[in-house]
Amino acid sequence: MLKQIFVLVCLVALVRPFGFGRSFEHSLEPSLEQSGNQMSEIPAGTELQLSLRDALSSKLSEPGDEVIATVRRDVVIDGRTVIKQGTEIIGRVTLAESAKRPFKGGRLHITFERIRLDGQEQKITAIIKSASDFARDEKVKSDGEGTLKGGKDGGKVLRNIGTAAGIAGIGVTIAILASAEDRGYYGGYGGIGGISSGAAIAGASVLGASVVTGALLTKGKEVRLDERAIIRLKLERPIAIS
Repeated sequence: MLKQIFVLVCLVALVRPFGFGRSFEHSLEPSLEQSGNQMSEIPAGTELQLSLRDALSSKLSEPGDEVIATVRRDVVIDGRTVIKQGTEIIGRVTLAESAKRPFKGGRLHITFERIRLDGQEQKITAIIKSASDFARDEKVKSDGEGTLKGGKDGGKVLRNIGTAAGIAGIGVTIAILASAEDRGYYGGYGGIGGISSGAAIAGASVLGASVVTGALLTKGKEVRLDERAIIRLKLERPIAIS
């Protein structure tokens, strides 16, 4: 009996390195293969610089218009290029409002939804931080939801005020001349040089009101982005890559 048990133990000792060893190696193969093709991701918060294929405008673009942009430079993470220059990112215009009076700038919202990586499209969640309009040499900021907003146009304000003041000045001159003629330029009283104080006050009121009107008639700036513009896009969620 003891002899049979001894033989059985010897057989188990001989078989174990071959059978169990191979089974152990085989069990490692999937994990090694998986580690070789381990999935990684582009983390949330990564910023991309984009160039537009076609120009956009808060005045001329319409909601639903397709927007195609390309990545301006490689995105490198831990020494690995995860997004190459020229990669396409696709979106659409979701809001386009032209500038209005007074001082209300245009608004433009672009939602980027997909990215083409290695010939395949992936969904993305991203928000526009800002854009640089090189045609007008200015930066277009966005609100917390990624909507680009046009600001106030100081040049227009001054031009409109100047125009309104010029028109008002004609009316003031007429009022003053009429007052002087009625009272006699040198024989008047209660005024300055024959001009009644009432006419002077009325003239000043007309001039002041016209300046205010000129300001109120001024529209804000439109949001315009051409192919030279740079759009800064921030990922809100990570993108899985292989």
